Amino acid sequence: MIVAVKRKGFKNNIVKAISFVSLILMFTAYYFYMSDEFGASEKNEEKKSKYSVKSKKAKAIEKIIYREAETAVDLIGQINVQEIKIIGRRLFIVCDTNADLEPLMIRYGVMALVKHSVKDIKIAINLNFIVESKYEKSL
Repeated sequence: MIVAVKRKGFKNNIVKAISFVSLILMFTAYYFYMSDEFGASEKNEEKKSKYSVKSKKAKAIEKIIYREAETAVDLIGQINVQEIKIIGRRLFIVCDTNADLEPLMIRYGVMALVKHSVKDIKIAINLNFIVESKYEKSL
């Protein structure tokens, strides 16, 4: 059995007023807390958006370089290529001595530096101008 005692008088009104004021204080504190959280999340989203823009640019440049490497290998002939890598801002290709470099020289001209040795031919292609010209076109 539950017994409820109802008070009449000013004490009941004081308890109601204190409950109401504490309720208002809790909602106010919650409002300010959530506004701080929302402001922090906006800052994080701005940082993420800046990062995503940078990563998109990096991926675009990476695709350009990859396509250019494929083109260079196709011009030389995939059978003749021994090694290909990127060192700094240059595409470095090592190929056999019997490779035909004429199509490569026609395409790249001065941007391709060639060194002949007894074992192989080393080619360094400057990627600065290639990336700059194709990156502007891809945007």
